[in-house]
Amino acid sequence: MNLNQVAAYVAVLDTGGFRAAAARLGVTQGAVSQHIRRLEAELGTGLIERSSTRCVPAPASAAFERYARALLELSERAARLFSDPELVVGAASNIGIYLLQPAISSIGRAHAGRYRIRQRMGTNREVLDELDTGAVDVALTEWWDRRPGFEATPWRDEPLVVIVGPDHPWAGRASVGVDELAGETLLGGEPASGTGTLLARTLGADAARLPAAVNLGSTAAVKAAVQAGLGVSLVLAAAAAAEVTAGRLRALALDGPPLRKTLWISHRRALVDADPAAAFSQALLAIDP
Repeated sequence: MNLNQVAAYVAVLDTGGFRAAAARLGVTQGAVSQHIRRLEAELGTGLIERSSTRCVPAPASAAFERYARALLELSERAARLFSDPELVVGAASNIGIYLLQPAISSIGRAHAGRYRIRQRMGTNREVLDELDTGAVDVALTEWWDRRPGFEATPWRDEPLVVIVGPDHPWAGRASVGVDELAGETLLGGEPASGTGTLLARTLGADAARLPAAVNLGSTAAVKAAVQAGLGVSLVLAAAAAAEVTAGRLRALALDGPPLRKTLWISHRRALVDADPAAAFSQALLAIDP
């Protein structure tokens, strides 16, 4: 696939028009139009819808934009391979924020001079899709979907805790039962999330007794809402450790089987032992949690 054509396509989407894309790329507007026509002919579909105000992806081409951007990023990384080598580590937000930083620092010092480590964060699905397209070299996620062509290894098991505000009636307790939790507003842990899946697997039929979860979009928002007394939540213990230590939240165990979430590290199947992604993964697995 011609990268100049792909670059023209992305530039049109980013700038909203062919004239602005041409200015950004330093070529004529006719050249941009020609690149787009040839790319559409090669793919056999229209890629851009033109209106009087802005160019947008054609409905059937939305998925291609993700691959187009990944192709350009990979080409830029390939061009820097010998002058500025890097390893891109993608992490689900909770892992990247609350668990990964000390390990990144330690491994980065050990590999200084060989390559630099760059981090990206997103949802579990986003990180795994970026691993698939090559935008990240190593992925750290809260679940693994067994996609072919990759190696995945359990990294660590992290306990989950029930968190409540300091003024909540449970604040002085060590644990709480499922029946009691069912009577509260549950923030986070939606059925389709990693936590929701874990609850269904661990608690079985009891999981159906828990209330429908309220999606607040991030663990930080969930913790703030719990602290304000708007509900309770189930989170990774590490995600609430600072607030619990400071007294802003209380952490309780959920009665019954221990709730522990397996975190995964994955990378493309290595062709050689010295592959940087495989070496990073082994270094991470060697660090005690």
